[in-house]
This record gives sequence, C-alpha cells and structure tokens, in this order.
Amino acid sequence: MLPAPASRPDLDGPPPPPVDDRPLPPRRTRVWWVLGPLLGLCTIGIVLASFVRAPYVVFAPGSSRATEPLITVPKDKTHRSDGSVMFLTVSVVSHPTYMQALWGWIRSDIDVFPYKAIYGNQTNDQSRAQDRNDMNQSKLVAAKVALDELGYPVKVRGTGVLLQAVEPGLPVTPLLKAGDTIVAIDGSPTLVDDQMVAAIAKHRPGQVVTLTVEPKGSRGSRMVRVALSTRPGTKDTPILGVQIQTRDLRFTLPFKVGIDSGQVGGPSAGLAFTLGVLDQLTPGSLTGGHKVAVTGAMSADGQVEPVGGVRQKAVAARHAGAELMLVPPDEYEDARSTAGSMKVVKVSTLHDALVALAKLGGNGLELGKPGAGT
Repeated sequence: MLPAPASRPDLDGPPPPPVDDRPLPPRRTRVWWVLGPLLGLCTIGIVLASFVRAPYVVFAPGSSRATEPLITVPKDKTHRSDGSVMFLTVSVVSHPTYMQALWGWIRSDIDVFPYKAIYGNQTNDQSRAQDRNDMNQSKLVAAKVALDELGYPVKVRGTGVLLQAVEPGLPVTPLLKAGDTIVAIDGSPTLVDDQMVAAIAKHRPGQVVTLTVEPKGSRGSRMVRVALSTRPGTKDTPILGVQIQTRDLRFTLPFKVGIDSGQVGGPSAGLAFTLGVLDQLTPGSLTGGHKVAVTGAMSADGQVEPVGGVRQKAVAARHAGAELMLVPPDEYEDARSTAGSMKVVKVSTLHDALVALAKLGGNGLELGKPGAGT
C-alpha cells in the first residue's frame, strides 16, 4: 500500500469558483453605462434651470425712443424739430430662471444682481407700483423744470419736507430719522423743500432752530430743538444734515403738458423728458438735428441725478444710432464701458445738458426768457 501524498498549501481550502467565460459587452455599450446616467442628470438639470426661478434681477439692454412724439403741448405752442432727444430703457427681469441668470453672467452687456440688493424686501408688485409712481413724478418734474427754464410761472405745492436720510455724527442725528416730515421751522411753514432751505439759510452754524416734526407713521407732531452744523468745506454755511424731498409734491402749470411714457417705469427719463418738452415748446432744434440719447433723473431744481442700468442703456443708445449720450457724472465710466465709439458726456444740471447740445449745433443756450416758446 502506497503512503498518502503530502498535502500542498495551494490545494487546501474550498474549490475555486467557476470561471465566467461569457464574452464581455462591446466597449461602446460599457461607455453608455457611464455616460447615460450622467446625460440624464444633465438633462434634468437643464430642464429645472429653465423653469425654476432664481433670487436675482437681470438687467439687459432695452429700447431707445424719441421723446418729442410722446409730448403734447397746446397747438399754438408746438414747434417741429429736427433731430431727436431719445430716452433709454433697461429690460429688467425679476426672479429670472437660473438659465436666464446664467446667460446674464456669461454676457458682458448684461448684469445680474441679488434681488434684495435692488429691491430690498419689496415684492414684484410693490416694485412695479413704485416704478409707476416714480415715472409719474418724473414727468411732472420734467414739465416743471422745462417751463421754469422758459420763464413760465409754475406754482409748487406740498404738505411738508420728508426726510430721506439723516447724516451720522451731527447734532440732528439722534433727534430725527428717515421718514419724519418737517412742516415748520421756528413757526414758519415749510411745506416744500425750497422753503426749508431758505429757512435754514437765514441762520449761522451753531444756532438752534425749532422744528415742527411729524414722526413717521404718526398723525401728531412734536417740537425738536437742534443746533445747526457747518457744511463741509465752508466756514459759515449752515446745514441741518438731512436729505430731503417735498412730500405730496404737486405743480400747477400755466398750460397742460402731456407725456406718454407707455409701460415704462422709474425716474430715469426725467432729463430726457425735460429736454423733449423744451424742444417741443421752442422753434429750431435743441439737438442741432442730431440723435442724442439721454438718461438721468431730474430734480425740481434742475439737478441731474444717477439712475442705474447705464451700461445697458449705452448699448441701446449705440444700437439706435445715437451720436451723443448724456449721463449723470457718477455713471460716466459705466456708460463708457459699453458705449463703443459713441461720445459720452457727463452732465450735472439741465444747463450742462444745454451746453453739451449747443456744441452739436443746438439752440438750447438761445432759448431766452420769458415765454420763449410763444
């Protein structure tokens, strides 16, 4: 009998598993096992991005329209003009889809901002209502400033001076806040902002004035005594240290001025409408026969104020064939960044705008007073 063979380590343990000798699937099929799910996820992402709203606001180039055809004044005061003063718009999309926001981030002429950075806690309906109010106010101011420039009598009315902001670090800072309304100084009514400015100018820095104030959200009033401060850069110019506007501002014009702004909202066409009214009421051409694009809010004292969206407006002006664009000083660089070869001029006041147009051959410096449009 032969002895049993010695055991070998490589033969110990369970038998090896059966070998799967089926052929492997083609390489193309194996690639689709990986790419298929990825493409499916991408498709779902694109669909969602095309419908889900994002908490942003998209500013894109809008339109350019001549103001003169939109303005109506009495027939006996209407004059035909060559050239045009164009007002500019921005196409605004609130809460765009993520796909629209992505497209805005890619495009150099489109800006995307967080919604709250532009509108705060306002809803879309509230912001649209505010834009309509701002446009209606800007049309009133435009007519008033244009008629002032031509020497027509315009009555200004209001119900008090509303505080928009209170500067920090001054005697007035702890006593007043934005939203308060000053209705009298030292017993004299201040129903429009000019009355308040005149009342402050009668004093010297350091003197104490007594303000009659209607607090925000209150129907009553209270008396506030405060020392006036000195305007920076001067020695004897008094200031209270607040930013103001007339509450319930109204104008009584010597004749009706109509401005058809369509569905456009906001205050940014103020300067353009002011120039358009001037052009309609006076013989000759305010632009010297050229196409001029204009943006900037208009204050009742003839100051031009910043508006926003100027990069997109410069694109709209360029596409409309404007030869010149007038903008507020603070927004000059933004306008230049997208203006291409179009000339851009910064203007701080209505007079600055008339000077710029006169260099094109316009007659704005020759309008004269009073009743130059008659």
